[in-house]
Amino acid sequence: MIMKKGPALCAILIVLTLSLSAIGAGQGRRNQQQQQQQQQQQQGQAQQGVGPAPQSKDEADAFLALQNEQTPAKKVEMAEAFIAKYPNSDFVPYAHTFRVAAYAQLNKLKEAVAAAEQAINTTVKFGEKLLAKADADAKLTDKEKDNLKKKDKNVVFLDKNSPQFQEFLNQSEQRILALHQTIIQSYQQLNDAAKMMEWGEKALGFKPDDLNTLAMLSNVMAERPPTDEAEKTKQMKRAEELANDALTELPKYLATPQAASIPAQAKAELTSQLHYTLGLIYLHQKKLGPSQQEFLTAIQSKANDPIVYYRLGIAYVQDMKNDQGMEALAKSVFLKGVSEQNAREILKQLYVQKNKSEQGIEDYIKSAGAKIGQ
Repeated sequence: MIMKKGPALCAILIVLTLSLSAIGAGQGRRNQQQQQQQQQQQQGQAQQGVGPAPQSKDEADAFLALQNEQTPAKKVEMAEAFIAKYPNSDFVPYAHTFRVAAYAQLNKLKEAVAAAEQAINTTVKFGEKLLAKADADAKLTDKEKDNLKKKDKNVVFLDKNSPQFQEFLNQSEQRILALHQTIIQSYQQLNDAAKMMEWGEKALGFKPDDLNTLAMLSNVMAERPPTDEAEKTKQMKRAEELANDALTELPKYLATPQAASIPAQAKAELTSQLHYTLGLIYLHQKKLGPSQQEFLTAIQSKANDPIVYYRLGIAYVQDMKNDQGMEALAKSVFLKGVSEQNAREILKQLYVQKNKSEQGIEDYIKSAGAKIGQ
């Protein structure tokens, strides 16, 4: 089966860089660096009373050692030891998150999924703990606060409307979404589409307008249609809704400060991916005209994607536009990639049907390839 992989991994959540690779060791390292940066930010907030804080020097030293450990297997071991020794620590969610990244580096995807679920649950509980404290602090009178300060000069009162608290909530939300998407991609690599879609819907339940989740979920639905026609119709309808929601969110994202730091190529790939996904959905639905238009729009953003040309060729052939189909298929062959063999086989049939011979087909492919990007 020819599949065009969808957008990948936690980095997309924060910078929405479209990476079409699945979780791997290199990506795991990037995730780990990202999580460490987030944690350092949280520790800075803790100095202002928002975020995790150690209850003892031993706990702080143990967590620092865990944070600095670079060997994945050792990091897992240290994280589990930390969680066992300090089960009530504010840093337990971060220890679980380190386990996720380390397991991803070790390519232990089932373990990464389990660790991510624990990281999500403990991150939510920690957020609830701070929200409860903020609510309780808001009810204190000035006199009560003064009395508490006399008892503990280091006491901190939380204000959930403060910029620091709002930033903490924002980072927690980002981390929870990133963990959801790590689970989604782990299931993608495990070839478990049902679980991937289940967690995709959970991620959308957490944040319905998240562009990354909308893009990933609609893409896997399009690439993995059920064999049962009734189920396929139902799945494509849902995929179409998600893809259109993603395209609605795209200009909003491109106008954000985060998008300003993203390379133009990454933005083009993201745009191309979303239109490709919708084109594939329309192809499954036999909406051939709209399918062709979406593929052509995808090509406008990224002109050298062999799979898009392959799918476009299929849409043209099904629409009895053989000449256009042949050219699109020839471009797919010219660009090589996973679609080359299938594209060549269909192109050969069409070419022989038209020309009564294979003679000149290689020149035809080169000629079509020369038109790419024009």
